Amino acid sequence: MCVVPTALLAACSLGDDDGGADGGDAAPTTDAASASEASSDEASSDAGSTDGTSSSAADDSTTSSADPVSADPSADGSAPISFASQIEPIIERSCANCHTGSGPGTQHVRLDNASLVSLSAPGLAPVIETGFMPPWPAGGDSPEYQHDWSLTTDEIATLLAWTDAGGPLDVPDDHVIEPPPDGGVRLDDPDLDVLSRGSYDGTAGQPDEYRCFVYDMGLDEGGYITAMDFRPQREQVVHHAVGFLVDAADVADFDEVDGADGQGGWTCFGFSPSPSAELVYAWAPGQAANRYPGGTGLRVEAGDVFVIQTHYHFDVEAPADQSSFELDVVLDSDAEAADMIAIDVSTYLGPAEIPCTTEESGPLCDRDAAVADAVSKYGSAGFFADGILAICGQSPADYADMTDGIASSTCDQRVNGIGSIIGIFGHQHELGSSFRMTLNPDTPDERVLLDIPRWDFDWQLIY
Repeated sequence: MCVVPTALLAACSLGDDDGGADGGDAAPTTDAASASEASSDEASSDAGSTDGTSSSAADDSTTSSADPVSADPSADGSAPISFASQIEPIIERSCANCHTGSGPGTQHVRLDNASLVSLSAPGLAPVIETGFMPPWPAGGDSPEYQHDWSLTTDEIATLLAWTDAGGPLDVPDDHVIEPPPDGGVRLDDPDLDVLSRGSYDGTAGQPDEYRCFVYDMGLDEGGYITAMDFRPQREQVVHHAVGFLVDAADVADFDEVDGADGQGGWTCFGFSPSPSAELVYAWAPGQAANRYPGGTGLRVEAGDVFVIQTHYHFDVEAPADQSSFELDVVLDSDAEAADMIAIDVSTYLGPAEIPCTTEESGPLCDRDAAVADAVSKYGSAGFFADGILAICGQSPADYADMTDGIASSTCDQRVNGIGSIIGIFGHQHELGSSFRMTLNPDTPDERVLLDIPRWDFDWQLIY
């Protein structure tokens, strides 16, 4: 029984800014959560309820030293398309983050220089025309976000005309393509690069493993985490990960279980690896580094650690995984620390009740049996569907008639803090069909915070 998280909000009081939501940090939370960040000081406005609505369905590149293709006028006599002034700006804004340097898309297509972009032109056309690339699931009624790499209709037409012309260049072949200076997919030079305590080595075909690892920052003074980037070593088996910030006082609690079975970490499930654990981070496929706006950060104290629950799915064989967690940090001894504003993170959950269809049968079509199966796998701490229903004032009976394979759920919850929303993230695992989160629903102050008309687990972004 999979619990579907609704959304991650980030909020902090930044005074009179433009009120826009922070975005471009591609990525996700756990099977049952999303989170929201809000600052505890400088309240800027009253916050009302949120409405998280989702639908779920049960269901080689080479370089060339040859001269670039000349940018001759097109056959119809119109002016040629300039790579330098028309194509390069689009590629740098919407493609370079992933397809240059060490970006995640470079294993498929490299666009590090003009020649590579031109050579890739025949393959660019179909993925651009179909909307497969660049990935930007938010749309519909979503607000305008920062770092939006989606393409406009005019940009698509320009790119397609350029590819139809053979990808002509008006710059040297080795002209470097560079991503925007801010919001890159990875942290290029992180302050801290922390390895997990130990590694885990599973085997193909074994049951899914939820494994908690300690990531010790080694801080001997407090400060503010300003950016985070989980780097799975074996992406082929790391399904997703959830990060908790844990007080130094609770670290000793892990000594008995950490590595007790001969491998790094320990089997865990749920949202509370320790009393002080606070869900503050999540990684899923497609997510990039998470950067907070300038002057803000996640408060940490000396000795605090991160515990990252890593979900392994062994449908292939892979070497042992020892993932890393990269961080940027402003320490209390740094001059800028005096003016930092702390970020708070809040999590909102929504139901994921999906009965069997009228054509389906089997023991797990009985909800009580499905509950018992979940508890046997993950323990009582790993089952929270009933608790989420209670929070939302609902019961399984509200979903009993949704037997056509599609179940829609919605849940109104009070906002957990007052401040300015700086980012939002939604997650509903692999079953989702669409997703929406609304502030102050059904009121004159209603505002859609995130609308994803077509959910895609592979592209979970922090907007």
